[in-house]
Amino acid sequence: MNSLEKVICIGDIILDCYSAGSVERISPEAPIPVLKLSKENREVLGGSGNVARNICAAETKCHLISVIGDDSDSKKIISLCKKVKSLSFDLIVDKGRCATKKHRFVSENQQILRVDNEDVTQINEKIEKKILAKFTKNLKKSNVVVISDYQKGLLTKNLLSKIIKLSNQAGKVIIVDPKNVDLGYYKNSTIITPNLKELLGVGQNDINELKIEEVSKKLIKVYGFKSVITTKGSDGISVVRKDGHNFHIPSKAQEVFDVSGAGDTVVSYIASGIARNEDFVSSVELANEAAGIAVGKFGTAIVARSETRKKEITNYKVHSIENLLVELKNLKSYKIGFTNGCFDLIHQGHIDYLRKAKKQCDFLIVGLNSDNSVKQLKGLSRPIINQFERSSILSSFEFIDSIVIFEESTPINLIKKIKPKFIFKGDDYKKSQVVGNIEIKKWGGSVILIKCTKNKSTSKIIERIKNGT
Repeated sequence: MNSLEKVICIGDIILDCYSAGSVERISPEAPIPVLKLSKENREVLGGSGNVARNICAAETKCHLISVIGDDSDSKKIISLCKKVKSLSFDLIVDKGRCATKKHRFVSENQQILRVDNEDVTQINEKIEKKILAKFTKNLKKSNVVVISDYQKGLLTKNLLSKIIKLSNQAGKVIIVDPKNVDLGYYKNSTIITPNLKELLGVGQNDINELKIEEVSKKLIKVYGFKSVITTKGSDGISVVRKDGHNFHIPSKAQEVFDVSGAGDTVVSYIASGIARNEDFVSSVELANEAAGIAVGKFGTAIVARSETRKKEITNYKVHSIENLLVELKNLKSYKIGFTNGCFDLIHQGHIDYLRKAKKQCDFLIVGLNSDNSVKQLKGLSRPIINQFERSSILSSFEFIDSIVIFEESTPINLIKKIKPKFIFKGDDYKKSQVVGNIEIKKWGGSVILIKCTKNKSTSKIIERIKNGT
C-alpha cells in the first residue's frame, strides 16, 4: 500500500434537513399531532456526503463524486461541501434531475414526519461518461475507493462494473456500502459492508454468528470479495475474511439514540484506516468505536477522530511505520532501541525484559506481531489476547515509547526502515540468531542480549491453566 492517505467516495448524495418544533395538541381535523415549528432548521450532507465528511473527520483527505440537479437544494449541497475541511468534490449537474432531499420534522428529538423529494431514475449515458471521466482522473491520486450506494440512480450496473474494474487494475482497495439487494452488482470489490437485512434478506429468523459466517463465505466465493463486514446495530460487527481470519466485535455504544448514519461511520473509518496504512483489524475496531459514538448522537452526524481518541487514550503510542518515521526525524540525537515479540498474556518476564531494554536506550520501540503473524508462528489457537488489547496493555508502560504492529513473521522490514542503534533480544538467543543482526552493523548499531527472568513465559502460563495448577 502506498501512503497517499486519500479516499475517493462515489455515490448518491443527499440533503438531510431537520426542522424542529413542539407538539402541544392533536389536530381537530384529523387524529394527527400539530407541530408548531421553531426557527431551528438544520441542513447537513447525507448519503455519500455523510460518508465523505466522516472520512474527513477521521483526518483523511477525501474526493467526493456524485450527481446533483439544477435546483436550490443542489446549490445548498455545493455550499455544504465547500465547508468541509479536507474535502474536494466533483458534483455533476443533471439538469433534468432534482437534488435528493430528506426533510425530517422533529419534536424533542422524536421524528414526527419525513418528507422525501427525489428522482431515482438511473442516470443517462452522457452523465455516466462524465462521472467515469472524473473518477478516472482522481483514481491515481487515491489509494482507497468507497462506493456509497443509496439506490438513487447514480450507480448503474454498467458504471459499477467499470469503476470496480478500473480500481482493481490500479491496485486500489474497494469498499462498498450496499443497498442493492443483488450483491452481485458489486462483484470483485475488496470489502463489502452490509447490515443484517442486506446480508440475509427479509424474514430471516434465528440469526447467529454461524449463519452470518455461512452466508458471508458463500458471497466471498461467488462474488470474489476479500472481506464481508456485517454491521449488526446494537450487537456490533462481524468480519468474515477470505483468508479465514474471522472475528466478531461487540458494540461499543453506551446509549443508542439514533442509528441513522452509523453504517456510514463504519465505512468511513475503515476507509480512513486503510488509507492511513493502519492495520485492518485495528481499523475495524476503531470503526466500531466510532459507530458507538455516532448512535449516541441525533440525526446525521460526524464522529471526529479526536472523539475516538478519548475512548482509546491508552493506545496513543501505537503508530503506523510511516508516522513513526516522521517522529524519528525529530529524535536524531536519541539512541533508538528496538525489540519485538507477540507479548501474549503479558507477565513479569516481559516487564523485567522491557525495563532493562529501556535503561540502555533513549527511545524504545516495540514491534508487535499482529494476530495473523502470531497465528503463523504459534498456531491457530494463538494469540489468547488480540492485538488491540495487547497494544493497549503495552501502551500503559512508561518504559515503552512507541509500538508498531507488523503482519510479517519477522520484523526485518521494520528494522531496515527504523535503523535502530540497538536491537534487544533475550539471552536465550545467540546474537547470530537475532533477526537484523547483519543489517544493523551497516549503520553502526549492535545487538544487545537481555538476561531473561527464569521460569516466566506465556507458554508455561497456558500450560498451567490447561492443567489447572
